[in-house]
Amino acid sequence: MSYEPGDDAFGEMYERISEELYPEHKEQAVTEFTAERLQLFYLSNPMVMRPAVDSLQEGKRLLANGHSPAAVVFCATAIELLLKATVLQPIVYGLVHSAGLAEIIVKYAVGQTGFDRYRELLSRLYQELASLDLTKVARDGVSNSLIDESKRVQELRNGIIHKGLSCSTSEADHAYSVAVAVFQKIVVPMLWAIGLTVGDKGRIERRPIA
Repeated sequence: MSYEPGDDAFGEMYERISEELYPEHKEQAVTEFTAERLQLFYLSNPMVMRPAVDSLQEGKRLLANGHSPAAVVFCATAIELLLKATVLQPIVYGLVHSAGLAEIIVKYAVGQTGFDRYRELLSRLYQELASLDLTKVARDGVSNSLIDESKRVQELRNGIIHKGLSCSTSEADHAYSVAVAVFQKIVVPMLWAIGLTVGDKGRIERRPIA
């Protein structure tokens, strides 16, 4: 996991906030974040996933036109937006009851590149809401976890952006498949578990009652 200069400061701030909110029972912080409160966030912000959907669609178009490196960039962006803006951001708003303070934390947590440092928090939420182990969620026929595959796509994207590297069509195909799987196997099941579904253009809405 890469180190960024702001990690220590953010970590200290988050720990201090956690201690103030939950001085004796920090572990209850995530479990207190009920499905009802999470659902309310999504219904109040139904298009929160739209940027991720747009990035995924752009990645698909670039892939079809033979622009593999650019396709990887947009697919990696879609993965990060799905995991952070669509999943992690609601957690932060749910845990921090001050809207102003939540804005600050979201800026630093969701605004930073990468999601690996938040893997444990994402895993905990997924376990609580969908009763599934995020580390064991994988694409069909693939032994590596989807989270690990996502990290590799991110690393490939970083090489393209920061080192001017290229990539093969198969690598771009893989990046797109991983991004689609993150949507289908992580985001959709979590939303379904709290009574929501994804409608047209990525709009999050209540799912029909069977």
